[in-house]
Amino acid sequence: MVKLRNYFWSRGRRGEGEGGGGGERPEVSATIREGGVVYTNVMVHSKGSAGSFRSIDDKPALTLNFSKRAPGQRFHGFNKISLNNSVQDPTYVSEEVCREIFAAAGIPAPRTDHATVILNDRDLGLYVVVEGWGKPFLRRHFKDVRGNLYDSGFLHDLDSELEINSGEDGDGREELKRLVAAASDPDPTSRWKRLNAILDVDRFASLIAMEVMLCHWDGYALNRNNYRVFHDRTTGRLVFLPHGLDQTFGTGGRMSPTGPIEPNMRGYIAGAFVSVPEGHRLYLDRMVQLRTNVFHEDRMTHRVHELARKIRPTIAAYGADLATEHDAQIADFCERILARATSISEQLTTPHEPVEFGSDGTFAVTGWKTRANPQGGGGVPIFERSEVDGAALLRIQLTNGPGTGSWRTRVRLGAGRYHFEGRAKTSGVTGKGSFGLRISGDRRRYVKGIDEDWTPLDFAFQVNGGTTEIELICEFESEVGAIAFDEGSLRLVKK
Repeated sequence: MVKLRNYFWSRGRRGEGEGGGGGERPEVSATIREGGVVYTNVMVHSKGSAGSFRSIDDKPALTLNFSKRAPGQRFHGFNKISLNNSVQDPTYVSEEVCREIFAAAGIPAPRTDHATVILNDRDLGLYVVVEGWGKPFLRRHFKDVRGNLYDSGFLHDLDSELEINSGEDGDGREELKRLVAAASDPDPTSRWKRLNAILDVDRFASLIAMEVMLCHWDGYALNRNNYRVFHDRTTGRLVFLPHGLDQTFGTGGRMSPTGPIEPNMRGYIAGAFVSVPEGHRLYLDRMVQLRTNVFHEDRMTHRVHELARKIRPTIAAYGADLATEHDAQIADFCERILARATSISEQLTTPHEPVEFGSDGTFAVTGWKTRANPQGGGGVPIFERSEVDGAALLRIQLTNGPGTGSWRTRVRLGAGRYHFEGRAKTSGVTGKGSFGLRISGDRRRYVKGIDEDWTPLDFAFQVNGGTTEIELICEFESEVGAIAFDEGSLRLVKK
C-alpha cells in the first residue's frame, strides 16, 4: 500500500506518472477474493491519467494482472482486468454501450461489466470492469497475434515512441514509421496508395467515423489519445482500436451532441486520411452506412436503460439519493444520444461548402450566438449586442459570481493554416479574469483580464484533412466585470 500511496500521476515521457521516483507505475502483490474464490499473487497498480487518476486513499482506478506472477491463473478467463472508477462517467454505462457499438461496426473492443470493490475493508462502491489488453483479447479477433500491440499512452501520436504491450515484431516500431511516412506523402494519389499498403483503411474509416458520431472527443481522431494499434500479420496492416470511452455524447464539454460530423482531425493519420479525396469520400460514406445500420438511437437508449436497471439496486444500496441522481444522469445521457442522432442525420442531408475568402485572404466572421457556463459561484453571464461610435459590440457581463460566457459561430474551412483575429476591451474586472479567442476543442491561450484599451487578439490554428466545420469562440471568464468584443474586427485570415 505504501508504494501505491506514494505514487501520483503526472505527465511523463509517455504520459505515465512520474510520482514515486520514476516513470513506471509501481506494482504490489495482492490477494483478490470474489465470493468464495481466492486469487493469490495478483499484481496491482494504479491506473488513469489527467482526469481519471485518483489516489489509493480516494477511489482509485486499478489494473489487476492475474497471471504475471502466477502463470495460468485466470479471472473468468481473463489474465488482466481494469477496475475503472468511472469518475468521468456518472452513468457508469458509457463504456459498455459504446464498446458494443464499436464491435457492431466491426472494430474490436475489450468487453466490460460492473462490480463493487472493497479495498482493505474499505468499500469503494461501484466500478466498471474492463477486459485487459493482451493476447487473450487479440486471439478473439485476429488469427495471428504475434504482431506488436502498441499503447498510445497519454496524448501521443504515432510519431512518438509508443509503448509495446505485446508482440514479436521487435522494438524498432517499423510499421508505425511506415504509416507516418505514408501519411506524410505530399502527393494525394501516392499517399492513398501507401496508406492502403500499411493501414486497414476500411476499419480505420469506421473507427474515426464512429469516434465522431459518439462525440468521443478524447479518442484518436480528435485528441490523439485513448487508442491502441495492432499490427495484424495476417494482412500486414495496422489496425486502430478504441479505448477510454467514458466521456461520450458531450460528457466533459469538449464536443456537444450537435457538434460537426467533419471536425478538425488532430490525430495525424486521421487528418492525412480525410485530406485525400478517396479517404474523405470513404469517411462520409462510412458515416452514412453506420448511421443506417448501427447507430440506432432507439436501440442504444434501450440498452442504456437495460444496463441502468441492472446496476440501480447496487447504487441504491449506497443511498437513495444516489439512485435518484443516477436516474437523472441516465435520462440526460439518453437525451444526448437522441440529440446526436438527430444532428448527424441533419448534417448528412445538408452539406455545406467552405467559406470563400476575399482577395486579401480574409473572411469577416458573423452569425454569433451565446453560451453561458456558470461556475461554482453561480455567476450567470449577461449577453448584449450594442453599438458604440459606430462599432458593433458583442458584450458579456458578470455581476453575481464566477462564470464563463462566450459568443460562438461555426464556419467550414478547407485544409490550411488560419488566424482568428479580433480585438476586445474589459472593464471592472477584479481578481481572476481572462479572455481570448479560440476554436472548440483546442487549448486556451488567454489574456489576463485587466482593464485597458482595446487589446488585439490572435489565435492561430491548423485545419487537417478535407472540408472541416470549425467552431470559433470569443470567451470571457471572470468573477466580476464585463468585456466587449468588436464584432467588426473578428475575422479569419488564411496564411
